[in-house]
Amino acid sequence: MKSMKKHLVLPVAFLTLAGCHNGKAPEEQEQTASAPPLQNTGEHEAATKISHPCVVFYSPDSIQLEKLKKENGEEAFYTLADDNQNYMADARAFLEGKGIKIIEPGKGKISFQSKSGQAAMLDLNDPKYSWESWWYDGNKLHKIDMTDIEKAYKQYMK
Repeated sequence: MKSMKKHLVLPVAFLTLAGCHNGKAPEEQEQTASAPPLQNTGEHEAATKISHPCVVFYSPDSIQLEKLKKENGEEAFYTLADDNQNYMADARAFLEGKGIKIIEPGKGKISFQSKSGQAAMLDLNDPKYSWESWWYDGNKLHKIDMTDIEKAYKQYMK
């Protein structure tokens, strides 16, 4: 009985390890409903293309938030962050009430293409952006002040 156990341990361990191995290359792995989609993290990532009027709201990621906290001090940072989140929420409520499409990208590049063929590129990978907002009227990209979203609405929705 003892010698039989010794002989079974190695094959069982081998089959267990072999069963856990996934032989597919990362590019070939299948997506599942529970896993997020594979992300392109290379420098040559394609830009998101937009050709319709919309407003773009951008908020900093966790790395930028930590940098802002160090630059501004903890107390000032939290005041700044709260103010910006409140302004963004108010602007979002106003725009949704008017039926304006809102885009909130994380990072990356956004290409705005007008019907006349003019193009504008917005690179959100640039570290200079923290809480920002832009209005794309279908022809041109405009930096806007989200604290006065009603003025921007009147100005760009003629």
